[in-house]
Amino acid sequence: MKNETMYFNDLLSIWLEKQKQARALSTYVKYRHLADRYISPYFRSIQLSKVDLPMLQTFRNSLLSPDSLHPLGNGTIRCILLLVNSILRLSYETGQTNGILYLPPRLPKKRPEVPVFTLQEQKQLEHYLTAHTGVSEAVIYLGLYTGLRVGELCALRWENIHFSDRYLHVRHTVQRLTRLDTTHKSELILSGPKSISSNRLVPLPAFLLPILQPYSHPKHPDYFLLSQSASSPMDPRTFQNHYQRILSQAGLRYLNFHAIRHPYVKHMTKIFSLRLMDSQAQAYPDARRKTRGACQLHRGGQNRSSVRPLCNRKRFS
Repeated sequence: MKNETMYFNDLLSIWLEKQKQARALSTYVKYRHLADRYISPYFRSIQLSKVDLPMLQTFRNSLLSPDSLHPLGNGTIRCILLLVNSILRLSYETGQTNGILYLPPRLPKKRPEVPVFTLQEQKQLEHYLTAHTGVSEAVIYLGLYTGLRVGELCALRWENIHFSDRYLHVRHTVQRLTRLDTTHKSELILSGPKSISSNRLVPLPAFLLPILQPYSHPKHPDYFLLSQSASSPMDPRTFQNHYQRILSQAGLRYLNFHAIRHPYVKHMTKIFSLRLMDSQAQAYPDARRKTRGACQLHRGGQNRSSVRPLCNRKRFS
């Protein structure tokens, strides 16, 4: 039922409650932060019936203003606009407004080059990790060849690592989130992965097993790898500090931990490409002999075959 006296922030509170029930905790905390800092102050004391396109456009322009003391990135602005659009959609679905108001969230994307370690730097890091023993060094080595995020590494228990079958199971992540119900600024949260695909099995290279095994606790499989305790995981900030110290001792420039995931992604992409080529060769063993491995769609004026070789050499015998 339409409520002529409903304020925008009243609907914002209803929308946030729905998100709290439907989203991961980390996502809800992010939405709540953006709503409290950017959306709620602007629409304070404004009734839903007074919200129109000019007002929304003014709000959008205020986010894009370069004169702000703390300019927002395009990604943050885009997220805020998407939240406002979702709130406006809820307003229409609940009958508070007669039509759907909409703010175009499209903004020019900035794609800065992601800094990564060079091959020589990666070798230098691996040499240091091999020469200096410690659980932090072993876990950094693990991150380098599995692509796990910091929070996922901090949440790993020994029961998640299957040495005999050479794989690990990512089941949880650790993150520090702002507390919304107390005066404490933040707390450490152990939760399930953010998405279904993040709950995954990751193969372990054979050479990593003897690096990890000296620190394992067969009698205490519920111990976390990094904290060596079952009661609480290591804070990702603490692990980041260990990582930064190790880079300094190895004589390497500082790049955030996320940068070491890129060599893993590149390596896995190469493996998947080779596997795809191998599976195609097994499925079509005569493909190279008949088409020399490269075919394209038939064009007018060429032979009647639906495909033809890219080169005009004689057929393989």
